[in-house]
Amino acid sequence: MKALQTIMLSCAKATEYLNLREEGQLNVKQNLQLKLHLLACKTCKAYEKQSEILKNMFGAYSEKHAKPLKNEKLKAGIKAKLEDL
Repeated sequence: MKALQTIMLSCAKATEYLNLREEGQLNVKQNLQLKLHLLACKTCKAYEKQSEILKNMFGAYSEKHAKPLKNEKLKAGIKAKLEDL
């Protein structure tokens, strides 16, 4: 029973690990624990899917609404300073 407790995660810990995985900060043991938990827990699996959907939505939104004008001004400023050298 003790071995099972060290392997299985609580839902709170699983959601924490999902966020860490998104940031690339899970070690092998944590990743395995998370995978096992997701196999057994439909609620956390749904949370994982919802998080992925939100990540994709916000990524698409930020790409669509990026301000190229600011980048163009920065490029022009750098180019002008380089030409002055």
